Amino acid sequence: MDWRFFEENDLDWILKATKDMFDESEWSDGEYDKDKVIHYFYHVLDNPLFMFGIITLKGEKRIGFMTGEIHQFSFMNDVFARESELYVIPSERGKMGGLFMMKKFMEWAKNNKAREVYFEPSTNGDINKFDKLAERLGMKKEAKYRSKL
Repeated sequence: MDWRFFEENDLDWILKATKDMFDESEWSDGEYDKDKVIHYFYHVLDNPLFMFGIITLKGEKRIGFMTGEIHQFSFMNDVFARESELYVIPSERGKMGGLFMMKKFMEWAKNNKAREVYFEPSTNGDINKFDKLAERLGMKKEAKYRSKL
């Protein structure tokens, strides 16, 4: 398995992957916004100092992507890193692609002086699988968020 930061020629694949991800999500009854994805993709490309965007590869084949970003705490100058999206194509799930990308994000965050790294997994997936991955990385469970529809 290999990886690289986003490149402009990844856009078409990202559009397909994010549409597939959206269709699998709990929000799939909403409207997928291709223009918003394009804008976000270029935002990641144009801001490498605080935006993280990688493609995971198996040979030449793209099998997943991950995005995240650096934020400053509101009450001090230290920074933290937060995962935004993590997606592995269905045929490659369970083959450590997600864990691989999480490790790369944590390395990037550390290199960018992040005090903490946060992952917020989708509630539509198997949360127990994510918890096992996070435990393998030495992460602890901090909190549970709430939502209202």
